[in-house]
Amino acid sequence: MAGSDISLSSSMRTNLLQLQGVQDSIAKKQNILSTGNKINTALDGPTSFFAAKGLTQRAGDLSALKDTMGQAISTIKAADKGLSSIDDMIEQARGLTTAAYSALGTDAGSVATR
Repeated sequence: MAGSDISLSSSMRTNLLQLQGVQDSIAKKQNILSTGNKINTALDGPTSFFAAKGLTQRAGDLSALKDTMGQAISTIKAADKGLSSIDDMIEQARGLTTAAYSALGTDAGSVATR
């Protein structure tokens, strides 16, 4: 049995080759469906593959820039809150100074001790 050959007629050989071609097509379609990519390798379409690869890298770069900009915005918001708090403290100090100054007397003795 180890040396037995299978003989195929030409029509059977043609049908077998067609079935193998159909099987290859099915495998490619399943790969497209599973990955969501129309072109998965450079063999599927070199121009489109490398264009898509470049666009994917560009999208990654833009996403990283967006994250960095988000961090910068958060930093600016925190700085704005800090400056607003300092401004509020200055206004409170101004109010306390005005209140203390108005509590001083206006007679000659109070004015002399200032």
